[in-house]
Parts: sequence; C-alpha cells; structure tokens
Amino acid sequence: MSEPASATPEELFPHQAERPERATALLRRGDFRRTYAAIAISELGDAFQYIALMWFALVAAGPLGVIAVRLADSVPALLFGLHGGVVADRWDRRRVMISADLVRGVVLIPVAIAGLTGHLPLAVLVVAAFVLTAATSYFDPAYGGLLPELVDRRNVQQANGLVRATADALSVGGWALAGLLLVVMPISAFFALNAASFFLSAVFLVGVRTKGRVGGPDAERPRITEGFAALKPLPVLASAVVVLGLAVTLSSGTWIVGVPELVRSTLGLGAGSFSLVAASYAFGSICAGAALARFPVRRKARASMLAWALYLPAYALFAFAGSLPVALTAGLVCGVGQGSSWVLINSAAQEEVPDRFLGRVMGLISLVHRGAHATGLLLVSPLFAFVATQDVFAAAAIAIPLMGLAGLAFSARATEARAPATSRTPRS
Repeated sequence: MSEPASATPEELFPHQAERPERATALLRRGDFRRTYAAIAISELGDAFQYIALMWFALVAAGPLGVIAVRLADSVPALLFGLHGGVVADRWDRRRVMISADLVRGVVLIPVAIAGLTGHLPLAVLVVAAFVLTAATSYFDPAYGGLLPELVDRRNVQQANGLVRATADALSVGGWALAGLLLVVMPISAFFALNAASFFLSAVFLVGVRTKGRVGGPDAERPRITEGFAALKPLPVLASAVVVLGLAVTLSSGTWIVGVPELVRSTLGLGAGSFSLVAASYAFGSICAGAALARFPVRRKARASMLAWALYLPAYALFAFAGSLPVALTAGLVCGVGQGSSWVLINSAAQEEVPDRFLGRVMGLISLVHRGAHATGLLLVSPLFAFVATQDVFAAAAIAIPLMGLAGLAFSARATEARAPATSRTPRS
C-alpha cells in the first residue's frame, strides 16, 4: 500500500467520467447557495471596512499609519495559516467558519463605537486588523476544505470562479456604494456594517449541512508535516504553491507602492485616478473568475503558473505608461493574471489532495498568498525609495513570468523523475 498522504484521493474516482456542472447550476444546491451568500455578504462588508480602515489609519498617522495597518492585516497569515489548516482537518469545518465570523464581528463592535465617539487611535486599528486576519486564517482553510463536499470535486473550478468573480464585483460595488453612503452616515459606521455582515454570514452558515469531522478532543491530532507530505506526490501543485508565494511577493510589493507612485509622479494624476486603476485590476479579476466559472481547465496547477506570464505585458505597460488608459489596461491584465492563478491553484488542490489533508494544504496556500503581501511590503516596496518606479516595474515584468516558467520546468522534471517509481508502486 502507498503512504496515506500520497494516495490518490478516493473521492476522485466516482466523478472522473462525469462532466462538470455549470456554475449557475451549483447555486441550486442549497448548502452551496447558503455558503455562497455568506461569503458574498461578508465581502461586501469588507469593502466598506477597507475604506474606513485606510482612512482612519491615514488620519491617525499618515502614510506610516497605513503601512502599520497593512502589515497588521498581513502578518497573521504567516503566524496562523498553518495552524488554521490543522484546525480545519481536526474540527467540523462549518463550525470553524462560524466561529471565525463571530470573532470578526465581535472585534469590530468596539472599533465602531470608538470611531463614532471620535476616539479611535491607531493602536486599536492595528489590533483590530491583526485579529481580523488571524480569524480569516482559520476561516479560509475551513472553507477551502469544505467546498469539495458542497459541490463535488469535479465542480470546484466553477465554484471558485463564481465566488471570485462575485467577491471582486462586490468589492468594486461596495467602494462605489460607500461614496454614496458617506452622504448620510459617518465613515466609522462602516465598521458596524462589516460587523453586521459577519454576523449575517454566520447565520447563513448555520443552515449548511455537512458530514462533520471525525476529529475531536480524543482524536489523533493532525500534524502540520502531513500537509507538506500530501504535496510530495503532487510536484506540479507543490511547484505552483512556491511560484504563488514568490510571484505575489513581487507583484504585491510593486503594486502597493509602485502604482500610486506611478499615478502621482509619472502621470501627474490624483487619488481618483489611482482608484480607477485599482478598479481596473478588480474588473480583470472579475473577468478571470467569470471565464473560469464557464470554461473548465484540465491541468489547473500548470495553468496557474502559466497565468503569471500575463505580468510581462501588464508590468511592461506600467513601465512605459504615459497616460491613464495605458495604466488602466495594465491593471486589468494584472487582475486577469493573478485572479486566474488564484482560482486555478485552489481548484487544483481541492481536486487532487485527499480530504483528510485538504485543510492543511489549503492553509498552506492561504499562508503563502496572504503572507506574501507582508513579505512584498517589507522586501520589495522599499526599492521604490532608491530605484525609479518604471525601472522596478520593468524588472518585475521579467522576473514574475520567469518564476512561473521556472516552476513549470521544475515540475516537469520532477514528474518525469517520479514516473518510473510510481509505475512500480501499486496504489492502495
């Protein structure tokens, strides 16, 4: 018999001959529909909160306040991502998601009260951002592990594409709606709106029926190392996870500082134009999610690495941008590239990793993705203090696609090296 972590997921075999369902058909499944609604409502609340969080951080301490809050909502992924995966494999995943929602809702109540009374210091914002992302580090692996149960493994790409497109659309719509709501309510009320969205999300999740987990206080504790072992027989997926971390480190590090600096200094434009570029990125991600919800991709892990090649034309456009339309085009292509990679790598893991290890692998992917924003902010963003903005974009335009191609080459060699041994080892 083969090792448990390296066995082909038994859940795959019954569905190999079945065609994936349409994304809209998945919404007829009541449990997925409730989960979809839960995520959608919390994403809309997050859009309101993002505006309030960044604004209060800027008012409290200027650009350094924004950096402090951005670090606070990135670092917890590095601290809790792996443990979140262990919890998702030990406890009932639906209950983990509900608990995370309740924590996120509760922590925002005092923030909203402090904002409404006019006493909201930066320290409170930093702590709140830290706790919110820490709770998300438990929510995401649990959701990622639960999704195949809700829609079947053959449909995970369609479900992920639908959720991604909806989340990004709600983010853009939430930002626009926030501008209208500010006419009739204070910005600090957005914290209360997001708290309500998390509580409502928990209510939707209560109605989701799942198989539950075998784990509990007396069960054998899942080990983090088993999550890494589950990737050992999947060299393409393992390579895609490494590429994700490296590519997001570079792309987020250049985007967070580089794009606003490009808009301000090179194009001579203001915050409104930067908002349009950010919206173009979201629109590109929406397009990617909608396309992947409609068109199944066979080799998802490989395609996720290939998607980073889109950063070559995207960042090249940023490097030579002389007008806002060029920057908008670049932002859109970036959104298509990273949105596609994110949907495909999650779908690949949900298709290929056995259920008993899936939470830990999804936790690792979440850690790599969210944690890379922190490493990008720390390691890449400071380059803009010493190197011209367009030169950094030009270098990143070459480096990011090369990472994807290197991952493809390495995984191909690893697969070839593993093939003879696999052919001699009978599957359990």
